[in-house]
Amino acid sequence: MRFVVYNQMFGLNGRSFWSNIIGHWAVHYQSLAERIWKRTNLNKTLKLIGRSRADVVGICEVLEGQEEFLKKGLNMMGYKYVFFAEGHETKFSHLRVKVCLASKEKCKHVRIEKVPFSNKFGGGGGMINCYFVKSKMNVVLAHLACLPDLRDRQIKKLEGHFKGSDKIVFMGDFNTCYDNVKHHFPDFNLVTGRVKTCSMTPVINWFVWKDFDHVLERGFKKKSIGNFEGRSDHKMLYADLE
Repeated sequence: MRFVVYNQMFGLNGRSFWSNIIGHWAVHYQSLAERIWKRTNLNKTLKLIGRSRADVVGICEVLEGQEEFLKKGLNMMGYKYVFFAEGHETKFSHLRVKVCLASKEKCKHVRIEKVPFSNKFGGGGGMINCYFVKSKMNVVLAHLACLPDLRDRQIKKLEGHFKGSDKIVFMGDFNTCYDNVKHHFPDFNLVTGRVKTCSMTPVINWFVWKDFDHVLERGFKKKSIGNFEGRSDHKMLYADLE
């Protein structure tokens, strides 16, 4: 199966410095949703997912209000099982940042309750766990917080979803390099390596060019890995596991 993780940056243009800056201002620091939507392009996200040929795809930085469009597009591409989970709330528009997990294989949503977040920039974008009955595996997608203490508490919250499962894929935007969190995952294998995924934005990548996105596994065999570049400031990562 091919597993993909992609921080879509809300569908904004992360390949332009000014578009990135103005787009994030529109999301986090003003109250009119219309100023956000005119800068987003979810068709670019869907097109990249189509190129990836993923069986299971995790999308980070979905903004409240984008769910219906994404779900419809994903359904048309064969992803019959599409679930969303909430993260922090933006300060001025009061829209929730979310994650989306979509699959072509049948799965069910296992809710992760009482996840710690902070309603500010970098406060965590959501966590979701889906159980795949046929494959007898759990897939967990997380968009972790930037703040180390909060991120550690979020990872601790996930520990209960890691226990009791022999086969598990854990993927997401960790907002930090793997070396900073690897002590949390002694029995997981880092499939995707320390591939630098962020930032793809000119000028910003002079200062930030790190491995923020990861796919970890337990109970699988790695076949291949790779990445795609889209409109976001993050690369899309994929891992083929069997």
